[in-house]
Amino acid sequence: MNNFSDRIQVRKRSGEKGMTLLELMTVVIIIGILAVMLMPIYSSVTSSADEARCVANLKNLYVAASGYLQAAGSWPQVPVSLLTSDPKTYARSWVDALTPFGAPHKVWICPALQRTMGYSIDAIDKDENYRIDFIATPFDENPVSPMRSSGHPWFLEKSAQHPRGNLIVLSNGSVTSMKDLIRE
Repeated sequence: MNNFSDRIQVRKRSGEKGMTLLELMTVVIIIGILAVMLMPIYSSVTSSADEARCVANLKNLYVAASGYLQAAGSWPQVPVSLLTSDPKTYARSWVDALTPFGAPHKVWICPALQRTMGYSIDAIDKDENYRIDFIATPFDENPVSPMRSSGHPWFLEKSAQHPRGNLIVLSNGSVTSMKDLIRE
């Protein structure tokens, strides 16, 4: 009874059900190997999904800023100095300006950066967490200033969380990355 087939026959005869420790360990090892093989795929899919959501957010900001530009006749006049001196006021000013045109606070948040910061998307509305992840290009009050060239950036992502780097929405509505813009 030293060979494998004899042990199988003994177990069948004795009416035992279940797995041996060796069989269980084999299954666990196979599952572990499969999990390790799937990790890069999951990471890549998550990264692509985050970038797609970020692109959608930037396009939403473009539409809202275009609506504001049409309605008010000028670009929102938020002082750039607030970006460093009072970032929460800077963020609130932009969110307040574009929310009526379809860009609520959640549109201003990069999902990849949100994940790395480690708190939920609902926590961004709390005063201590209030922020925006895109910087708006400052323009004067002239209504044509934001449209002077089709390659002029309107909004720029603060941090490079995506494989292609910082994302930018241009005055023609297209979204590109900083790396792609530099290559052109």
